[in-house]
Amino acid sequence: MEVFYAIMFFILGAVLASFYCVIATRLPEGKSIVKPGSHCTSCNHKLKWFELIPIISYIFLRGKCRYCHKKIPFYEFVCEIVTGTLFCISYLYFGFSYNFYVSLILISLLMIIFISDFQYMIILDSPLVISAIAIFLLKGFYLGWDIAFISVRDGIFMFLLMLAIGYFGSKAFKREALGGGDIKLSFIIGLTLTFPYCLMALILSTFLALPYATFSLLSNSSHEVPYGPFLISALCIVFFYLDKFSYIINLF
Repeated sequence: MEVFYAIMFFILGAVLASFYCVIATRLPEGKSIVKPGSHCTSCNHKLKWFELIPIISYIFLRGKCRYCHKKIPFYEFVCEIVTGTLFCISYLYFGFSYNFYVSLILISLLMIIFISDFQYMIILDSPLVISAIAIFLLKGFYLGWDIAFISVRDGIFMFLLMLAIGYFGSKAFKREALGGGDIKLSFIIGLTLTFPYCLMALILSTFLALPYATFSLLSNSSHEVPYGPFLISALCIVFFYLDKFSYIINLF
């Protein structure tokens, strides 16, 4: 039965990933995520059902539109595989539990932020709001409403902390140090983790972002670095390996 559920969650993750790609690419351009339906962005061909099967359709079509033969973005294929795999791993790691349901929310947010922030330098508000509400309700239901409201306090604290870092960073470097989306995302970090782990996530995110930022500077490309993907990645890593980070925190 465990293998059956693992496979089902892989399929669920792959299916949802297609929708996450739609959210991450349409909303930044002010388009509806409902209309028009799934179509080729090059020739506007409306996709048939067999062209919408996650992972399989991409392989079957060799990564190209069946009509105009334009390449389908490779990140969609990767997003489907990664989301499905992470959903599957979450179930095997946590089982049906509070941590499992929260992990699905964080993974979903991870996928959306990776696409929207790298492609448009935008972290969308609506996924953040929906994720925050869902995590709050799960905490209240599983852990108690007193803990849920304490988590809201921690989220506000993290928001204010990142707001202050962004403000003083902008003054020091004479340019925007943190985007508004990064600051809002910090609320999710505080809502999900307790304070010591929030700091661990922030520290880890800087190390994750460092190689990309260094490469951007050396390649003379834009000095703007999408920090959101590294921030949400750090949150997911700390959340999944909370026991390992507990050991590090206890050393201090």
